[in-house]
Amino acid sequence: MLVEGAMILTWLGAGAAVGSLTTYRLVNGAMSQEREEKLRNSIVENEALSRTNSIYRERIEQLENALFSNDKYLEMAREIERLSADNFKLRGRLRDLACLVEAEKKKTAWERVERLEKSILDMRRRLDHEHYRQEVVYPAEFMPARTEIAVTAMEPTPVEQPGSEKPKKWASILRARKI
Repeated sequence: MLVEGAMILTWLGAGAAVGSLTTYRLVNGAMSQEREEKLRNSIVENEALSRTNSIYRERIEQLENALFSNDKYLEMAREIERLSADNFKLRGRLRDLACLVEAEKKKTAWERVERLEKSILDMRRRLDHEHYRQEVVYPAEFMPARTEIAVTAMEPTPVEQPGSEKPKKWASILRARKI
């Protein structure tokens, strides 16, 4: 029985081996067919893409040749270069004008400062001159008595100093109530 059991086990082992080999071949064959189909599809797709790519390259070359041989392109390229040069010149002029504006601002500010200093000095001279001068009212004319009496007074003419402006003549009108 031992021999019969061993034989049965041997036949079962051999059957399993044959079964697994046939299954492996069937599965492997089916998978290889799928791979071959995918490979064929990829080859066909690659050829189609290659043809499309070559068509596009030819068209691009045609367009480039047409573009670079086109007089309009050359004219536009010259125009772009000219505009670029003009732009560079304008930027230079803009920088120069900006510098001139800054210089003019400084000059204007300096002139204002000088004018203010001059006016301050003139005011100081006038104040000093008026500080030492005594105000005197000289009756020039009397008007008849009415509701108001107006008296005009003249200031004595000041002695002019060289370099100073003439002070304006003042005529003060003093109002008083009826006496």
